[in-house]
Formats: sequence, structure tokens, C-alpha cells
Amino acid sequence: MKAITVSDLIDFLKNQRQDLPVAYRCFSEFVLMEVSEIEISELCHPRADGWVHDNRPDKPTMEYIVFPGN
Repeated sequence: MKAITVSDLIDFLKNQRQDLPVAYRCFSEFVLMEVSEIEISELCHPRADGWVHDNRPDKPTMEYIVFPGN
């Protein structure tokens, strides 16, 4: 699994219809995304399966752009 970068995300979004709202899965329903909910956070490096843990003192960390969700 290769995580996308901000540049990859921008390139992808540039090719989408610009009038579409952005949504993210929230349990079995959906919620509209608000720009104010996107944040930069320090989290652990991803595991081999792509899972990313919250920041822990015993693991190396890096910054991520984090979209809200469940």
C-alpha cells in the first residue's frame, strides 16, 4: 500500500468536477467535510499494512494531513 501525498491529492482533485462537495464515511452514514476539520498532526510512521497509530513516545513519528472521519 502506498500512501498518497498532498501533491497526489491535489492532482487527483484538479481532475474532478469542481462543484462536488467532499464527504467522508462516518460509520454507516456520511457527513459533509469542512475545511476547518482538516488538520496537520504528528502520528506514528505507517505499518506495512498502511495502519497509522496515534502519536506514541515509543514509536517514530511524522507529520500527516488528516481528514476527519471515524
